[in-house]
Amino acid sequence: MDTYLKVMVTIITVCVVIVTLIIVVEMLASLGHHEEYDEGYHKKLNYLIESVEKLQTE
Repeated sequence: MDTYLKVMVTIITVCVVIVTLIIVVEMLASLGHHEEYDEGYHKKLNYLIESVEKLQTE
């Protein structure tokens, strides 16, 4: 029974480590995608600001 318990704990530990690594890699991989979103967001925001400024001057 002692050997069985050690094997099960080892298997569970390996699974937890693998799942954690997958989550971390996915988080790191998603960081690059937000930069593209931010650029588009800033372009739209600048367009809106310029439009409001044009309306104020008219």
